[in-house]
Formats: sequence, structure tokens, C-alpha cells
Amino acid sequence: MSLAWQILLAALIGLVIGTVLGLLLWRLWLARQQRRETIKQQGAVLDSLEVLCMAVAQKQVELSEAAIRISALLDTLPETITPKVDLSDLHQFAETCQQFDRGEARKGLTPRRRHQQDSYRWQLEKDYEERLDACAQRLETVLPAWRSGLGLSSASR
Repeated sequence: MSLAWQILLAALIGLVIGTVLGLLLWRLWLARQQRRETIKQQGAVLDSLEVLCMAVAQKQVELSEAAIRISALLDTLPETITPKVDLSDLHQFAETCQQFDRGEARKGLTPRRRHQQDSYRWQLEKDYEERLDACAQRLETVLPAWRSGLGLSSASR
């Protein structure tokens, strides 16, 4: 093989090696960016949970709305999060509240039907109030440990 072919072959091999290393570095960078984004999102979820827990404690939000929002936010967190806390009453209440019309569907209800739903929802909230308050308190107490476990130092506000 002539010297020119050897040089060309060496250059091609160097190009392939450089391309492979570049792709590996790009994938590593992309994985780190995704991890940072996941941590940022989880921090925002924990911030929202904290605000909702405070709103429940201060009676600034309807329990049905808070339960639905908290339940949905909890579903976005990893299942491996520790310590575990019993929030079954909250999830059960949120599931029960799914039967009520919301948004555009609620706007389409007659005033009588809307009042019936509201009355039933208010009765459910009254029945569940103590249990939901306790759930919110339990959740609020584990949030710092969850932040720590997810690698978040404190509220990211």
C-alpha cells in the first residue's frame, strides 16, 4: 500500500474515532441536560405541593380542587421517593371528585344541576375535611425529606 493510501486510511480512521467520541460526548451532555430538567420539574412539583398544603391548612382552597391537584402532582413524582406517607384518603377523595363536571362541561350544566353537584361536593368535602387536613399535614412534613432525596436543597422559589 502506498504512503498516500496509508495517510488517507489513517485520516478516515481518525475521523471515525472523532465522530464516535463526539457522539458519545453529545449523548452524555444530553443525559445531563435531561437530568437537570427533571430535577427542575420535580422541584416545581414540590413547590406546588407545598403551596397547596398551606392553602388547605389556611382554608384558602376548596378541598376538592386541592385533592385533585395534589393527587395529579404526586403522580408525576418517582415511585421510589421516600419516606412513604399514607395519602390514600386524599387519592380516594380526588378519585371521587372526578365524577363532577369541570370546565366547559360544567358551563353546559343547568343552574339546577350545577347546584346539585355543588351541594353534593360540599357535603363530601365536609365529610372528608378532617382526613384531608391530616393528609395535607403529613404531606407537608415529608416534603423536606423528599427534596433532599431528589437532590434539591430547599424550596426553589
